[in-house]
Amino acid sequence: MKPRQHGRRRRARLDPEAELNLTAFLNLMVVLLPFLLTTAVFSRLAVIGVDVPTPRPQAEQPPPPPPQVPLENLALRLEADGVVVRSGAATLAVIPRGPDGAYDTRRLGALLADLSARMPTQDQVDVFARPDTPYAELVGVMDAASFKADGGALFADVRLGEIRP
Repeated sequence: MKPRQHGRRRRARLDPEAELNLTAFLNLMVVLLPFLLTTAVFSRLAVIGVDVPTPRPQAEQPPPPPPQVPLENLALRLEADGVVVRSGAATLAVIPRGPDGAYDTRRLGALLADLSARMPTQDQVDVFARPDTPYAELVGVMDAASFKADGGALFADVRLGEIRP
């Protein structure tokens, strides 16, 4: 008779097969993946082309151009004593009130026509007024900024703002 092997085969059949539990791993990936994607630093390489001019002899160099104020963010500020025309932080002109006490829209229109000719791509002007500015004066200044004396267009986009005391 054969010696008995004390149930070794029988125990192997009774043990279930070992399976991998992926649930915990997948839960970890669901949490980590968005976190890693949102905290990743995406870097860009930028190439800036720089053309350095070759120096000319001193005799050939033209004289430097006169400094000009760049015309950007054109603004009309309606003050008590007149209209202040500004471009950025620079004051271009101050047009005092006329002899009748109203804003001088003829001079303002002529100045704005000149500025419009100097910067043809500029199509907006900001008009700043105090809350107590009479409506008729405000509309007169906005019309002077929108239309030339001959009826042509000046600035298509006239925006209104408030001067806070």
